[in-house]
Amino acid sequence: MDIHAKRASSFGRMIVFLAVAITGCASAKITQRSQTLPAEWTRPSQIVVFPFAVDPSEITLNQSVIQETYRSASGDNESAAQLEIARATADSVCQQIASSLNAKGYNSLCAKRGVAIVGDNVLIVVGEFSNISEGNRLRRLVVGLGSGSSTMDSGVSMYQRVAGNFHHLLSFKTHADSGKMPGAAIMAPVGVAAGSGAAAIVGMNVAAGGAKTYSSSTSSLAKKTSDQIVKTVTDYFVRAGWWVG
Repeated sequence: MDIHAKRASSFGRMIVFLAVAITGCASAKITQRSQTLPAEWTRPSQIVVFPFAVDPSEITLNQSVIQETYRSASGDNESAAQLEIARATADSVCQQIASSLNAKGYNSLCAKRGVAIVGDNVLIVVGEFSNISEGNRLRRLVVGLGSGSSTMDSGVSMYQRVAGNFHHLLSFKTHADSGKMPGAAIMAPVGVAAGSGAAAIVGMNVAAGGAKTYSSSTSSLAKKTSDQIVKTVTDYFVRAGWWVG
């Protein structure tokens, strides 16, 4: 049995996947859906990552008192702001994936959507965000226990371009969230829990980051999401014999 046949046999035994969850104060989860054998077993010459597609209608802006006031005063257009967040997040995830893969020794780049793929035996990583929600900082602070948590969900696919044809290799979903967080009654001074007034709550919200730009709460979720994607695709590389030693 040649080396490619051995790889295919080993690979085939791992074709069925279960959901993988990482739990804690904040959570991340990868749900594997499908995978196929490589169209070409030689290690790909390059990995091209494209910024994920976005849907502004599925993005929820921060609803904290501070941000609501800012939006009302500045006259921000919500749809434009949603699209700005989504595009910035998509670009951040794309750059982080490419950077992490390069750090592991793979030739990877983040390309603009629509750029033509050149060369042979090239991997392409694409996807879409189904949800980017910054949650509600005030609700998360006061109520706690997961209420108003930030979430990010995406669907990811990987293709291999060989002889001008695109072969689907892998698809999976990712989920990341800010997790459960104790409320003000647990974390705050006794005076707050006893009802020291809305001003104290708003002040705590500022301390928790409510006055930061509305895009800040997605940065950690973008990092978690890119880490999940890199882990999943590099696991595939190992199974295919494409590890970098």
